[in-house]
Amino acid sequence: MSRSISQIYSEAVSKRNDYLQLTELNSGRTEQKMSVMNMITYVMACLIFTYETILDVFEINIAELISGRINGTPEWYAKMALKFQFNSLNNLGDTIIFNDDTMKIEYQTPNEQHRIIAKSAWQNYDAENGIILKVCKNNTDSSEIENGTLYKPLTNAEMTAFMSFIDQIKFVGAKIFPMSVPGDIVTIECSIDYDSNYIQADQAFENVKAKIIEYAKNLEYNGFIYYQSFIDAILSAEHILNVHAGAKIWVKSYDPAQRQYIEPVQIQNRYRTASGYVKFLDEGSENTINMTNLTFNGVTEA
Repeated sequence: MSRSISQIYSEAVSKRNDYLQLTELNSGRTEQKMSVMNMITYVMACLIFTYETILDVFEINIAELISGRINGTPEWYAKMALKFQFNSLNNLGDTIIFNDDTMKIEYQTPNEQHRIIAKSAWQNYDAENGIILKVCKNNTDSSEIENGTLYKPLTNAEMTAFMSFIDQIKFVGAKIFPMSVPGDIVTIECSIDYDSNYIQADQAFENVKAKIIEYAKNLEYNGFIYYQSFIDAILSAEHILNVHAGAKIWVKSYDPAQRQYIEPVQIQNRYRTASGYVKFLDEGSENTINMTNLTFNGVTEA
């Protein structure tokens, strides 16, 4: 990162004064901006600043070229996953070819309308078995979106086509395990105090629900979910005064091998979701928040 002009100038003046030998030019030690030596030093500082700025731009351009090259890194596979094309009319992936001119693998007919993957991410499986490539598509159910479930897994046909796509583009010896499963289910169990001067229990419930959904919508795909972040989301709801100690948050993940949800895990600090995203449950539903274990206590504030 380039230094500022003032920083360069200050360093130059300090170094110049250490080596200044000609007594006739001792006036350069003055702090006056209009002295000849200081003016010359300032001009050189501007030139050095321009040079360092150009180097910064050059470095960014090189970094972009490196990140975009075909090299089979995990990041490259995650980027390529977003380019996957699926034709819903015939339930097949689009045709892939090798372009002799560009020396790249690409679609015979590029069509952004056929791109179905909204999010992709990778994580290490282990040293021997390569990486897990997580993908999902946008949820089109408006009621589920309102309740915080922004994504959904690929269908069986889409997943089969996607796995074939990865097999065609992956480098020899690469071990890539595509995965697209239903969202991890979050359940919250705690006791909450609300200000009964302004709201009742049902409104407190709605306020908390809205904040938790807002938090879920802003979660980074395949990022960590944090225990304290859920508590902070509840406390940020209007007229909510306190969350009692001992609050519990559970996450239940889907196991693609067993094709079912496994036993929930209690979050102590943070947790990386198996699917890459979360959804909430309500009693008798898989589309809304499970807040049946929340207890609301009315408190009158002076």
